[in-house]
Amino acid sequence: MKVNFSHDSKEFIFKLKSHISKDNPSRAKQYTSKLISRITDMLQYPYIGKVNITFDDESVREIILDGIKIIYKIYPKSVAVLMIYRYIDFDESNIDTE
Repeated sequence: MKVNFSHDSKEFIFKLKSHISKDNPSRAKQYTSKLISRITDMLQYPYIGKVNITFDDESVREIILDGIKIIYKIYPKSVAVLMIYRYIDFDESNIDTE
């Protein structure tokens, strides 16, 4: 299945690469290339992700890789990566309100 990346998702990857390259340029290229490859490989099975609750649409789903949330839309012959961003799994029940 063909995987297309939106402008926003490409921009996130570019910024991530730029950020990592401040410390280690070769590692930045290696990591972002591997991330793109892993996203593309996983999305060959697009129904592996869960339905995104914000969109509440069966065709809009999400996966999490290395603390990065990838939101994508499934089309008949392709998958479009809509958005990629840093994700922190935060359990609000652990907040001490007293």
